[in-house]
Amino acid sequence: MDTIDGMRAFARVVETGSFTEAARRLSISTALASKYVRQLESRLGARLLNRTTRSLSTTEVGRAYWDRCTRILKDFEELEDSVADEHGEPRGQLRIAGSRAFGEETLVPAISSFLERYPEISVDLQLDDRTVDVLAEGFDIAIRVGDLQDPSLIARRIAAHPHYMCASVDYLAAYGEPKTPQDLLSHRCIINTGVTPTNQWQFQINGQASQVRVPSSVRVNTERATATLVHAGRGIGLCLYSTVKNDLVSGRLVRVLRKFEASDASVYAAYPRSEHLSGKVRAFVEHLLTTFAAYRV
Repeated sequence: MDTIDGMRAFARVVETGSFTEAARRLSISTALASKYVRQLESRLGARLLNRTTRSLSTTEVGRAYWDRCTRILKDFEELEDSVADEHGEPRGQLRIAGSRAFGEETLVPAISSFLERYPEISVDLQLDDRTVDVLAEGFDIAIRVGDLQDPSLIARRIAAHPHYMCASVDYLAAYGEPKTPQDLLSHRCIINTGVTPTNQWQFQINGQASQVRVPSSVRVNTERATATLVHAGRGIGLCLYSTVKNDLVSGRLVRVLRKFEASDASVYAAYPRSEHLSGKVRAFVEHLLTTFAAYRV
């Protein structure tokens, strides 16, 4: 066993709390991940993990070793990346975290073209609406929506992330088009709880940020469900632009209350601060910037 392989397996097991998930991230079998950790313990002459049929935890020695081990692995990977940057194309596995809505609709196609451009890179993409801990969970980069407050991360804006108030042509024909935000009080509104959990929609009224509590005819928690219901004429909804772009272009959906729209969030690529940014991360960020340069609202 290579000591680095053992350290990588051990670090992933601690990060994930699972041999199975650690093996998946390393693209090896669970049995091999377990073997690597056992061999590492044998080499060190110390037990690093407490294992039972129901739980997995680090020993006191294991926790101290993990702390040093992760720093050594980080330095080792940065060293490899620096050599690769000077002598060839970026390569290796790139672990990416992203939100479901932006990921499924917009990020995945960008990753597909990225892999075509860089065939020596493999991608492990995890789409989840929670905010991941990039460092603790072993991600190389996270694609996040909204303001970032984590000082351990560098954030680069890569795209707009607008939500537009939309309705179907059939709905507007039946109920009329609202002219002011207050008109929404007499309309059917579809609430996406992932965006506005309290029914408070944001507007710019006379140059001031304002909120209007709108009535809900139905509440859902995903971008796609919101767009589907709006398209079916069930009401007016705040729709993610990337989800309804084609419907807006074709005229199947109509933006309403455009002059009252509030400012929209942006999408950021967030990655750990480091003296040397790995070639695969740099290449991916540059690819996103180029890809979304044509992403116009």
